[in-house]
Amino acid sequence: MKKVKIITDSCCSFSAEKLKEMDIDFVQMSFSIDNEEFNAFEHPIKNAQIFYDELAKSKSCSTSCINPYTFTATFEKYVKLGFDVVYIGISGGMSATYNNALISAKEINATYGQRVFIANSLSGSYGIALMLEYAVKLRNVGKTAEEIFRAIDKNGMNVFAVFVPSDLKFLNRSGRISKFVASIGSLLKVTPVIMADAHGELKLLAKCIGRKKAIKTIQNFILEKGNLESESRIYIGHTGVKEDAEEFAEFIKGNSNVKEIIVDTIDYTMGCNCGPYTLAVFGKLK
Repeated sequence: MKKVKIITDSCCSFSAEKLKEMDIDFVQMSFSIDNEEFNAFEHPIKNAQIFYDELAKSKSCSTSCINPYTFTATFEKYVKLGFDVVYIGISGGMSATYNNALISAKEINATYGQRVFIANSLSGSYGIALMLEYAVKLRNVGKTAEEIFRAIDKNGMNVFAVFVPSDLKFLNRSGRISKFVASIGSLLKVTPVIMADAHGELKLLAKCIGRKKAIKTIQNFILEKGNLESESRIYIGHTGVKEDAEEFAEFIKGNSNVKEIIVDTIDYTMGCNCGPYTLAVFGKLK
């Protein structure tokens, strides 16, 4: 049986150190703030709160997808070492990165046989993290790369991602919503609740007047549709609103038997897309 190497990208919200502990390799996206470019794990500001406070003041912000050449170099390295490869990264509905990984895998598989499998997570941030944790469990009990791929591709795990942004301009900058929708939302003081849909694209789940009502909408969604059994794990990610995230965690603790609720910051690349002061929740549907 061939060895299996799991590879992800820097949109999974795990740190580089955490990924190394899990024996997962990664490729880095880059982002640009006010025309200064950074690799995902290499921004000089390591304190996430300070980073997001500074991001809120920025005039421009964008992210760059990973190109096929980077994927080819990474995938081929492991194939030559005797590994089969499973890539689990950002949703194909959110970034061209997924399609670039497919292009690279097609070329490598034409040369070496079917050795590289590209899973579409239909998610981002800690949604990917949940899938990586499961993939590691499967790898560690001897499952093949293809078996891991089939368990996760097109989000076979039924992971959800739902969030409340603070300012729609960041989603507009990244092309996730139109300028018209962003301007209407700002004028009407509408706080949207956004969810990754069945295609891994960001869609409006609800329009709320005020942030408190938006967070209440997510709470109701979790109670109605979330898997809140004792074996479940939920991630609550945020971009500089730790108090909101911790309050949400207390709500889930008081209304479920979830085994583990983890509160942590969202990685800088995903944060540049959703913007500062975003609250996001990731788990599995019933």
